[in-house]
Amino acid sequence: MGAKTFDREGSQLKAPFGPKYDNLGRVILLARAHTTLVAGTPYRVKYDEFGQFTAALAADNDTYKVGIAKKAYVTGIIAELVHGGQYSGMITTSLSVSVGHSFTVAVGAVADGGADFDDLADTAFGLCYTVSVESTTQDVIMIPHVITASSS
Repeated sequence: MGAKTFDREGSQLKAPFGPKYDNLGRVILLARAHTTLVAGTPYRVKYDEFGQFTAALAADNDTYKVGIAKKAYVTGIIAELVHGGQYSGMITTSLSVSVGHSFTVAVGAVADGGADFDDLADTAFGLCYTVSVESTTQDVIMIPHVITASSS
């Protein structure tokens, strides 16, 4: 099987809209890397005329999806980000999280939602499945939906 090819507009790679699924059944988003992406780090996935692209988590009123980089990617490459399903080792600030708590976007970073996953919360994107104590990595089940505001 050959290498993946993507459409271009001039020198700009175009990322396809819509998800795909990997061999583990996870929802994967394909997006242009806005900068060098670090494996295991969550990023915003936004849209423009060239398709989906990544951006850093931020406190703003944008609408976007959250995806975790499957591996390291350089700027401009089409990256694969886990948007739905299990991911072990999501990189965060130091957090202590209980099983069942949601992960949210707060002040531009991943935070413990402090309660069981609530799909009505604007900023919730995942569910903790392994307890952690002052850890900088978390085990998460990504919930594939759109974040509608993260200005908290």
